[in-house]
Amino acid sequence: MKITNQTADTLALKEGDATGIVVGVVLVITGVVVAFYSHFVPAAPLWIALGLVVVGLVVVFASSSISVVINKTNGQIAYQTKRVIGGSSAMYAIADVLRIETRKSWRTENNNTGGNRGVSMPRQVLVSQSVIVFKNGQEIPLDHQSGASSGVSVGPAVMMAGSGKEVALANQVASFMGVPFQEIAPPGGPMGINIGGGTIQL
Repeated sequence: MKITNQTADTLALKEGDATGIVVGVVLVITGVVVAFYSHFVPAAPLWIALGLVVVGLVVVFASSSISVVINKTNGQIAYQTKRVIGGSSAMYAIADVLRIETRKSWRTENNNTGGNRGVSMPRQVLVSQSVIVFKNGQEIPLDHQSGASSGVSVGPAVMMAGSGKEVALANQVASFMGVPFQEIAPPGGPMGINIGGGTIQL
């Protein structure tokens, strides 16, 4: 999530871009090229080509972006999601917002640490997502759930890179709308480490 425009009365946010679509298209093209060569070279693995095409198509159609424009002048939140196929848009009242939350949780992922042996060791990855919570219980995401694929490893745990920035941004959105902000730590998480005024959950 990033701020694309801000004035005294308007705050525009955007999450996601065309990166996922580009990656998906590259995978599809690579799969088609491999399939083409497998037609002439029997040893070429056709199943890899088909796998690349399928994964590429899934990435393309699953990629989405979120656009949010908060307008204090008319008291409205314009919320829009876009996909290659489909999408939606809706209007919400700022007065109906209860709070902004950034929720953090631990997710177990397999980490290949065995090199060529392919040994997979589970690790805990800290993921987070910011949402707008309304008074009627409805929730809409401000961003996609982000993980720590580029995070910092501490033993078996991985801390999400840029987590503090995301929390600060969600807090800024809450302040702009004049609603409370709440950061929800992962349940049962190990102790935190305080670095430079910020706590890193382990």
